[in-house]
Amino acid sequence: MLPHPDLPGDPARIFERILALDRRGDELPRLYDQLRAVAPVWRAPVDRLGRPWIITRHADASALVRSSALIKDERLLGLAGVGAGGPFIDVMRRMFAFQAPARHQRMRSLVNRGFTPRSIEKLRPAVQALVDGLLDRVEPRGEMDLVADFAFPLPVTVICRLLGAPVEDVPRIEGYSTTFARRADPAEALTPEMEKRGDDATLAFVAYVKALIAARRAEPADDLVSRLVAIQREAPELSDDDIAATTILLFQAGHETTTNLIAKGVLALLRQPDRIDWLRAHPEAIEAAVEELLRFDTAVQISTKYAARDIPFHDETIREGDAVTFVWGAINRDPAHFPDPHRLDFERTNRDHFSFGMGPNYCLGASLARLEIEHAVLSLIRRLPDLRLADEAIEYKPQLHLHGLARLRVAW
Repeated sequence: MLPHPDLPGDPARIFERILALDRRGDELPRLYDQLRAVAPVWRAPVDRLGRPWIITRHADASALVRSSALIKDERLLGLAGVGAGGPFIDVMRRMFAFQAPARHQRMRSLVNRGFTPRSIEKLRPAVQALVDGLLDRVEPRGEMDLVADFAFPLPVTVICRLLGAPVEDVPRIEGYSTTFARRADPAEALTPEMEKRGDDATLAFVAYVKALIAARRAEPADDLVSRLVAIQREAPELSDDDIAATTILLFQAGHETTTNLIAKGVLALLRQPDRIDWLRAHPEAIEAAVEELLRFDTAVQISTKYAARDIPFHDETIREGDAVTFVWGAINRDPAHFPDPHRLDFERTNRDHFSFGMGPNYCLGASLARLEIEHAVLSLIRRLPDLRLADEAIEYKPQLHLHGLARLRVAW
């Protein structure tokens, strides 16, 4: 892959382009390659991100991400360029993803009861039924926006059912969620207008979830919110504000990332159609194919931790309090670890990508996302044998953290 012609070996300019709002998703892989080549160990001079160390190599990520010296708690919010206070920050602080390690593990173990492999496997028939229903609706039309008509409604319906939110509330939830995700993106410089929109959406989102909590306390059901309310009896320190923040986190993680993974995975297949032919001939390899699609274009392009103590790193020292940003999109395409990384290879033997993170922050919903992607991809290529791009101009969302397509026009 050729380097960007306008960006010679200047890591600051390359990283600035990666963070740029007008970035094209198609441009990111070569920018990542160029950054990895010119500055494999580098500290970015970006104050709003806490001047982070930038990690782009798989070997470095493997060594660092498992280290107990790198942690993620509420202090990280001060390094992430997402503001210093207000309703949005208050909710983020209560999410277990930003809790100190002991409380993080406690909350994670409570929530994990709803995401055990057995409970996720039970969802397989329901997920396939949803996929079939969505395709029944669009198949006669001969075309669709794959994001709006398929990749979004599938995971958002699943997570609404898991949490106990009425599916008819999806448009409201989508509105809150989209604004919340934009507010949370560390790559975008925060403006007063964005801060206000994010805080307003957060207040509305919290009010919606607290009404759901009250309804489940009065009338429990077989859903995650009811279980979290019931858990308060054994964990009295768990407040309604904590449950609301956890529910918002699950809403966000439960549909945004999977929507992006499905849409970008289908785009990758349509651009390498021989891979579709191979998968049609080898449907039993769908699990391996999903892992390769996850590696090829992850939904979470960057994430950050910070150093709880000094960490020797090559010829440098990551000092206590320094931010460390993992560029997963670059790490997952490191040619030193994944030969021919820009090609989809469903027979690839090493599948140790970082698309769901690693260590104590590994994605709780990884098994659910994999199941949804399996059914979505196999059903699409089986039922729509002439599936193709209807528009070569691909429009991406502005976020880098939760990176995805705004729309994807396909026809058959």
